[in-house]
Amino acid sequence: MSGQSDNSATAEVVNIVRLIDHSARKRIVTVTDTSRGAQLLSIRKSLRYRATIGLTDLDAFKSNYSSKQLASTMLQIRQLLDIEFGSLRVHRYRQCFTVGQPCLESLIGGLLRVQYLARQIELPVAERVTGDDDAVVQLTWGVGDSVIEADNERLRRSGVKLP
Repeated sequence: MSGQSDNSATAEVVNIVRLIDHSARKRIVTVTDTSRGAQLLSIRKSLRYRATIGLTDLDAFKSNYSSKQLASTMLQIRQLLDIEFGSLRVHRYRQCFTVGQPCLESLIGGLLRVQYLARQIELPVAERVTGDDDAVVQLTWGVGDSVIEADNERLRRSGVKLP
């Protein structure tokens, strides 16, 4: 004798397709097909704030590491951004990435998390060309209303002189 009781539950399966009023469904299709003023909604346009994220000193990174290591590091950064913001919101822009977000606070919070996690990316010391001890991935980011404004802010923060 088992200590468990046999409480099997049963449920009725309902075919919902038969319950739909087919004439109403045809009317909806007809209205959609004949409306000529319809527009596609762009999610990108609703992402008011833009950010660009890139390595702080890309030239120094290129001189210290091989192109294979640079590609691997950029892939890891892309994966962090995809996890944080979603792969559809992350795009490649020149030598960095761009992200769009409707809320400024969530954008900056996500950028800070990615910046923190990027510092934990392990860089092989054996592949380094120079003997610097600073083997961490440092990211710089900028935020603006457009990608160009965000990239200018990122470059200003990283210490690059703008023309």
